[in-house]
Amino acid sequence: MMFDEKHLVENYLIQRLQQKGWKFVPASALERESYEEPLLIPNLVRALERVNKEIGIGEEEVNRAINELKLTGTGIEGAKRLLNYYKFGIPVKFEREKLVKFVRLFDFQSLENNEFIVSRQVYFYGQEAIRTDIILYVNGIPLVNVECKNPTSLTESWYHAFRQIKDYERLVPELYKYVQIGVGAESIARYFPIVPWQDEPMIHEWHVEGKDSIDSTVEMLSREVLLDIIRNYLFFRVVLGNATKVITRYMQYRAANKIVNRVIRNLRGEEKKNKGLVWHWQGSGKTLTMIFAANKLYYAEELENPTIFFIVDRVELESQLYKEFYSLDIVAPEIIGSIEKLKKILQFDDYRGKRGVFITLIHKFRPEELGGLYKELQEVTKYKETIMNRKNVVVFVDEGHRTQYGLLAAQMRNILQNAFFFALTGTPISKKGRDTYLEFSYPPEEVYLDRYFITDSIRDGFTVKIAYQPRLEDKVRLKKDLLEEFLESEFEELPEEIREEIEDRVKRRLDAIKVVLENPERIKLIAKDIAQHFKENVDGKFKAMVVAGSRKACHIYKQELDKHLPPEYSEIVMTYRRDDEPALLLRAAETRARYGYRDIAAVRRDVVDRFKEETFPKILIVTNMLLTGFDAPILQVMYLDKPLKEHRLLQAVARTNRPYKNLKEAGLIIDYIGILKEFKRALEIYSEEDIKLALTSFDVLREEFLLLIKEILELLKEVPRNYERETLLKAVEVLTSEKEREKEFIEKYKNLRKIFELLGPDNVKLEYFEDYKWISAIYTYYMKIVIQKPPIEGYIERYFEKTLRFIHKSTEIEKLETDLPIVTFDAKYLAALEEKVKSRKEKAANILFTLNRLVLVERHRNPIYESLVEKVERLLELWQEKTKDYERIYRQGVKVIKEISALSARQKSLGFSDLEYSLLLALEDKFGQQEDLLNEVKDISGRLKDYLFPGWFNQPTVEKNVEREVRKFARMLKGKYKMTLEEMDELYKSLIERVKNYGAI
Repeated sequence: MMFDEKHLVENYLIQRLQQKGWKFVPASALERESYEEPLLIPNLVRALERVNKEIGIGEEEVNRAINELKLTGTGIEGAKRLLNYYKFGIPVKFEREKLVKFVRLFDFQSLENNEFIVSRQVYFYGQEAIRTDIILYVNGIPLVNVECKNPTSLTESWYHAFRQIKDYERLVPELYKYVQIGVGAESIARYFPIVPWQDEPMIHEWHVEGKDSIDSTVEMLSREVLLDIIRNYLFFRVVLGNATKVITRYMQYRAANKIVNRVIRNLRGEEKKNKGLVWHWQGSGKTLTMIFAANKLYYAEELENPTIFFIVDRVELESQLYKEFYSLDIVAPEIIGSIEKLKKILQFDDYRGKRGVFITLIHKFRPEELGGLYKELQEVTKYKETIMNRKNVVVFVDEGHRTQYGLLAAQMRNILQNAFFFALTGTPISKKGRDTYLEFSYPPEEVYLDRYFITDSIRDGFTVKIAYQPRLEDKVRLKKDLLEEFLESEFEELPEEIREEIEDRVKRRLDAIKVVLENPERIKLIAKDIAQHFKENVDGKFKAMVVAGSRKACHIYKQELDKHLPPEYSEIVMTYRRDDEPALLLRAAETRARYGYRDIAAVRRDVVDRFKEETFPKILIVTNMLLTGFDAPILQVMYLDKPLKEHRLLQAVARTNRPYKNLKEAGLIIDYIGILKEFKRALEIYSEEDIKLALTSFDVLREEFLLLIKEILELLKEVPRNYERETLLKAVEVLTSEKEREKEFIEKYKNLRKIFELLGPDNVKLEYFEDYKWISAIYTYYMKIVIQKPPIEGYIERYFEKTLRFIHKSTEIEKLETDLPIVTFDAKYLAALEEKVKSRKEKAANILFTLNRLVLVERHRNPIYESLVEKVERLLELWQEKTKDYERIYRQGVKVIKEISALSARQKSLGFSDLEYSLLLALEDKFGQQEDLLNEVKDISGRLKDYLFPGWFNQPTVEKNVEREVRKFARMLKGKYKMTLEEMDELYKSLIERVKNYGAI
């Protein structure tokens, strides 16, 4: 059996999708007008009539709706419009009634009222013809494209399938204006939104408990889930001025639907629960989870025009949430900017309350300000519906652990007595008087509605590990008694609304700590160390944040850092007060002047935006601001010089845990306080299971480095420890003998390389330097021979500066890279191979992996490669034998290379098209080279010529004519060459497949 992606992945996916209720229709049986038209027009016409029956749709309105789809452009605006048509329908004027009505494309209420078709090997025509592996149609509209790769291949992965779809987007834009989801599949599957104008959209993997990657993806593509995603979990989005799309991650989908289902089941009288706690680790996308749930509830029929509140406790979070809403093509929220505005919204419509989505600060619910309104509502509610007793009111509390225990929260709940309350947090609290679980859950029966833990998030790649490393311990860390004072203090536990009033009194007890944190000599020492660490380990790759003990300490840090780094490297982000000491007032004035703003808040916004988007600043200096809700993937290192504990500590350090271009192995906290040595006490309100992997000691990174070295050496235990080319080739043999071993090596080496960079000048690197260098040599050799690419490509060189400097500049590897140039496959390939590669074994390997890449990966695009597939597969089988015959592999490889050249030259001299040459090669494979075959191929080509226009085999009459001609041709050959009936049938199948493959253009 030929091990190609069609047999291994495609068949399985189609079989599983059929089990999920999808109807399989072969490409030849699809009701298509042409290759250029991606829509199945007859299916779409029937669906529009069926789904819109109740609005009296007629032929004229159906045609108008279809024309609107066809005339929508393939650019950014077209993509935005189409997605809205999918969600809400197409506005069409019904001439008889002189009314504009929305013609729905899908029936989201009744699943069975839609038609779900899966097809395979479907051709489409644009700039070039493409053949897609799997297309999923709903009501005749192509919504999903799955491309499959061979999981046993040495050089293919899901990423190659992803890149294939990106190529197809460019070649056939008309198809990909309709398709919304792409899937690349081999042994694992990844999905992504179709964004043709963006090279690297966000790519995710779907997880379902107890199922592997492929089966989980099938669940995502099940009929109900797919339509739910199209309507409620896929949106057009503008980020930093760039248009893209956002699609749900699996845990966002799971949690948002649990929220929606709880509300709807309660309103239907199916359950009494009306609240829930969603505990998702920092960085896993809680904000979007809330927005997805709110948007779905807003449009749910059961809620009949609801009121939805988002409650936050910080102005910057209010702004951030609004920006997130605003970036999406979604229901627009209204910010409640004052207590007066809140009153008007609550009093609106004779106290029923204004309908819509609102964002407000918890501080607007002050009892002294809303006491009168509360009494009014109590009276009015006795005899009519008001905001107080309405059930279609939903409240989302962002970071629900912080503000839901005091007078403000009590006032809010008194006014919104019948509302649903959902808290989303990455750090819940369970302490007397401040228990997130009691406020929002039903313990012990239901501790949380949904939970997505740190370990889950790191496994899925949505966040990275966070490591901590103490520095200058003997010189600057807080003395033990001061640390004890802080750990035992209750300052962190004060309710938000009274913290300002009590802060000074409590902080007097902690004055001794403050004196230490603001000591200029101490800061001078730390700033010098920060500058050195930043220059050696971070600069040019990532960015950093200094967390100082106070606003005054921020000012001193800036002064001291400017002595060691250019002034533009760092910037302070903090508040200023009118009664600040002169040095701070001067700093505020200078900063405003430098940025050209009168308002310091505008300066802060500008600084933060520049930190995320531009080269400077590279270091932010903060004390309270940006320790929650700040999301900048480029931030890797936090220099911590402020005592924090419990949820504030977890939230602060999590600023560093966002992945960055698959180049960040971990966030790093440099601890000058000493608090992280006591991190178990600092986080004692959480169980060990809850915070597993939240913070790991730098020692754990060292251990991980050692473990990876040992595991990789175990993979290579059969390989001698030297740099001889024969040894390196032996390593490649070992790795490529098993697909899983090869993948394990690549993954482990890439992690090892990232940790090597992160460890800085650590002794463990010196101790295991020779091991790392040898493993790097093998990786370099593997990349050059098997993948035929450089080991570290240009754009990521700066992220692996230490590996390049210490490893790739070492004598052994530099010599290896010089002596082993990548040989390009062209007319001079064999001559270049002879000249540049001396060893016969290496030549055999080079030829093998070149042919593997060309013939097995590109076979469907070239009849010459297709004719040589079996020969190359036999070569691969020879390679995977334990005792390899290199001479035989080399000789047969050279023979195949020469055959490619000869076949190419012959095709050119004959003047044959790809179709004609493909048919000729198939016939010669069966009957040998004969002059008659040339004329017979020209004859059948001439007879087929008028039928083979783009989209021919989607027209049943034309397809039958083509099949008739090919069968007649096969019968003629049967008589001429005395074939059996079975042989004739086999030949016919081979020929018709080639006609369909190469006769598409």
